[in-house]
Amino acid sequence: MSTQQFDTYAKFYNLLYKDKDYTKEAEYVHQLISKHCQKDRSAVSLLDLACGTGKHLFELSALGYENLHGSDIAKPMIDVAVEQSGQSGKDIKFHNYSFQEAHNIPGKYDVVISMFSAVNYLTSFEDQLKTFKNIHGLLAEGGILLFDFWNGNAVTRDYSPVKVLRKKDQSAEIVRVSTTEIDLIKQSAAVKFNCQYFEGSQRVDEFEEVHHLHYYYFSEMFNLLKIAGFSLVHVSPFLEPDQPVTPFVWNISIVAQKS
Repeated sequence: MSTQQFDTYAKFYNLLYKDKDYTKEAEYVHQLISKHCQKDRSAVSLLDLACGTGKHLFELSALGYENLHGSDIAKPMIDVAVEQSGQSGKDIKFHNYSFQEAHNIPGKYDVVISMFSAVNYLTSFEDQLKTFKNIHGLLAEGGILLFDFWNGNAVTRDYSPVKVLRKKDQSAEIVRVSTTEIDLIKQSAAVKFNCQYFEGSQRVDEFEEVHHLHYYYFSEMFNLLKIAGFSLVHVSPFLEPDQPVTPFVWNISIVAQKS
């Protein structure tokens, strides 16, 4: 995972995901925290790893969480988050560290979250294990990790080789064409984004990025967590905490507790 991978992407990130329901996702996170953490939300210390531009943190702040931190590998993402935090008057602390560097983040946390299947960007066993061990070290005793990931069963059966996403906001518009190649041996996905940005009818920017991801199978993820010192306390489809997991649900939610 390159530190430059999201630098250009950051400029257009909020436009691309302007229709993502961050409010609903934050409420879902709050629901799971309330069930598995004994502290009141105002007393919970929470760190969002791979926080992007901080959208989930702003929503959690609106729900009454006060001790909030975020970290992301891409400094341009953090710069956007810091600017928006200042404009909104939210007292959220931001850091510029990758998963593998997360041990440099100061403090201990009751909750660590990582949304948007960010752990799929960890493509080697070494990086995966280092990340989960880093998170284990960042958590207070009995603290919980909450995240989601791509289910390999669903990815290999249901992925789309080509997708087109078009988002518009006033006079700005971005068109993203993504092509995906799956490697069944390496258990990986290479997603190539071609993005064209328009202001009015004029194209003012175009760029390409390739995102390399690893999709997980259930026993693989459970074993990783166990090796890193976690106990599994919750598994469900993403945004559906009361539903059972079936083999081909794409996004899986996990809550794991520091043993």
